[in-house]
Amino acid sequence: MVPLEETYQKYSPREGETHQKMTPREGEIHQKYTPREGNTHQQYVPREGVTHQKITPREGDTHQQYTPREGETHQKYTPHSKTEGESQPASFNIQTRRSSHEPNPPNGGLVLGGGQTIKLMLVPDKAATTAAAPAKKEKPHPQQKMKKFWTNFDPEYVGKVTRVLPERIGESDLTAKLLGETAHRALQSYEKAKEACVRDVKRIIQECRAANQKYTDSHWDIERDLKITRVRDCLDGLVGDADDKQYPADAKRVTDIFEDPKFYVDGVSYDDMLQGSAGDCWFLAAISALGCNPEFIERVCVIQDQAVGVYGFVFHRDGEWHQCIIDDKLYLRAPAYDESGDVVLGQYGVRRANQEDQYQELFQRGSQSLYFAQCRDQNETWVGLLEKAYAKAHGDYASISGGQTGEAIEDLTGGVTTEIYSTNILDPEAFWRDELSRIGKDFVFSCAAARWREWRPYLVANEKIREERRSGIVSQHAYAVLATYEGHGQRLVKIRNPWGRKEWTGAWSDGSKEWTADWLQRLNHQFGDDGIFWMTYKDMLSKYKYIDRTRIFGPDWHVAQQFMSVQVPWSTLDYQQNHFSIDVPDDTDAVIVLSQLDDRYFKGLQGKYNFTLQFRVQKDSQDDEEYLARSKMTYELVRSVNVEIPLTKGTYSVLVKVEATETRRDDVEKVVRNNIHRRDKITQIGKLYDLAHQKGQLPSSSPGSSIASSVSGSGTSTPTSTGSQIRDQSRSDASPAAGSKEDSEEKDPHRNPWNASCVVGLRVYSKQADLGLKVVVPSREEIEENKHMPTLDRDDVAKSALDEAQAAVGKGDEEEGEDGENGGSAAEDGEIQKPIEGQT
Repeated sequence: MVPLEETYQKYSPREGETHQKMTPREGEIHQKYTPREGNTHQQYVPREGVTHQKITPREGDTHQQYTPREGETHQKYTPHSKTEGESQPASFNIQTRRSSHEPNPPNGGLVLGGGQTIKLMLVPDKAATTAAAPAKKEKPHPQQKMKKFWTNFDPEYVGKVTRVLPERIGESDLTAKLLGETAHRALQSYEKAKEACVRDVKRIIQECRAANQKYTDSHWDIERDLKITRVRDCLDGLVGDADDKQYPADAKRVTDIFEDPKFYVDGVSYDDMLQGSAGDCWFLAAISALGCNPEFIERVCVIQDQAVGVYGFVFHRDGEWHQCIIDDKLYLRAPAYDESGDVVLGQYGVRRANQEDQYQELFQRGSQSLYFAQCRDQNETWVGLLEKAYAKAHGDYASISGGQTGEAIEDLTGGVTTEIYSTNILDPEAFWRDELSRIGKDFVFSCAAARWREWRPYLVANEKIREERRSGIVSQHAYAVLATYEGHGQRLVKIRNPWGRKEWTGAWSDGSKEWTADWLQRLNHQFGDDGIFWMTYKDMLSKYKYIDRTRIFGPDWHVAQQFMSVQVPWSTLDYQQNHFSIDVPDDTDAVIVLSQLDDRYFKGLQGKYNFTLQFRVQKDSQDDEEYLARSKMTYELVRSVNVEIPLTKGTYSVLVKVEATETRRDDVEKVVRNNIHRRDKITQIGKLYDLAHQKGQLPSSSPGSSIASSVSGSGTSTPTSTGSQIRDQSRSDASPAAGSKEDSEEKDPHRNPWNASCVVGLRVYSKQADLGLKVVVPSREEIEENKHMPTLDRDDVAKSALDEAQAAVGKGDEEEGEDGENGGSAAEDGEIQKPIEGQT
């Protein structure tokens, strides 16, 4: 017998016992107790004060848990296996028998302090065992399982990150003020935006002259970013592999690069620009096309002071003009002489005599030394500085790599671009006469070849052979259309490669048999590998599949604009319930443009989805099916779609359809988390993201109301609100979140719920100064009524089936009205016929 005052940690059982551990007496700290031989109990429910929780019954008893007596802490008790006819688990009574004279209790006994033994006997409750057996759980209907899947995968309400940066005290008021200024700026003409830029640049000039310092852009200092911090925020975006990327070797001011720098040398010309190391041929093709009319470039480059080193530009973004101010530092290909090595010097034959002067002349002087875009003239600077301003406006040079020329022309002019697929042109004669031949007057054109490498590499494996068969035309590369000529039995088109080299080698190429002295003089053409060439209109339509046509608006045009947020379901059968309404006071020509936010300004934070837009225009006084026009599908130009249509006096509805495609991109939160160490970069891009998305998140109208704006004489509209907001899934009326406990077994662990939403804006260009535009948000009753009557296009594959179903329902209602007691159909009484669960 162990004395009470001893605190044993382990206890060796007596001879014949198989106990490994035992629950000690008072004062001992043993936690578990193993029964003696023949006893199958694993755990033991102790008396008051002892901490054991469970007890395993004796052999042959299937009970797993044990409900203790009064005062004990057991909560649950599992009975023996069910017998046929039972409807609920049987309950048991526990009887105890105490014996104080058994030194070694028999099977089922437990030793207690003082030599006492408790015998446990489990006695079934007769009343509990006579209850009926539970009904067998019924398997859910397959349609219910499908409905449950779609409820989880495609919830009714979705969410979107509308703010990247943390909200600080007072920052919401500042954001609202900035948005108010942005909306107010949309009211103003281009001249107002220009005046603001000129005013700010003049203040910078005054500040720098007072301090006797050249201007350094502290927010976008490319020299500091390259040489000191080396984070390269001015070069790299938030995402993308930069490990193997080549970078500029140096950065200097314009006055240190050019011997006699001039912003323009003999004005602006389409032949001024040469592409550098950035993949922005689309942007350089745009300024080359606009170079045919120097006024377009001069409108963008509004002010400069070469001595101080400050330049001011304006760009068009999301229907508004924005300024961008830069300093005069540019990237160079080669390092400074002091940082160069003997290998570089020897490679280019630099002699030791006057070695530094030779190096400077070869690598650090003139346009040829620039890393990015440059002018052909060695002392002209406007191309490189304009490209730098465009890169800063978008955050970095990486963000302007790859794009559509038509979009760049929009950014530089405020125009509207239509993508034309050459094989879709119905009447080439009309296209030449009404559109292409009006280049430089109402339209600006660019073109590009198809993406042969991506989807037809198996036809011709050798790249050199493929290039020869394309007659010098580079695939996936933008070209500027400069001019057209019709006469002497020929229709010719003048085109330029922004590389400044590599030309067309077919008919009418340089040195071809078609050229004569008369033709050279007639077209004022000179041979040379300068990237400029002529080709026939027929060859142009054959070799270039994509043609971007940008309409330029004169001062007699006005524009109204509104934004709204839209939820994009996985299945986009119908148009959005929220729509735009146009009030036309008098007959006018109109250009209607539906666009999404320009995500190039916050590249890396686009989210997981790509969006394509569609819309159609219908007059409210006509049948819904008799729409007047609808936008056309585009292949490459996805930022916006448009239609040109004459509008008569009246009210029109613009119905919107948005389709989303999930990509492999990370969502916004993950990109921010992965780049949280790049504070300056996140702050810069985050501001652009937040301000852009506030367009669709301003205090919106409640369902059943509308948000109106009108055109002022200055040119655009002020949105008083932006339509419906994206609903928050945390609301009580939101559908159950995917991944809840009840759905955990059926949820696909590799599939996240569909969560697509975007901000769209509608711009209406017309010659009516008082044209009205508003966002209409239907009431909940209207939404419920219309959701069973989708609005489909004439060529929608589901339209014929829906028409037949509605006709069948109508016929059945008529028969019921003739034969029934009450007469008339339910539809006549104002009731909506809803489809039966599981039917279409």
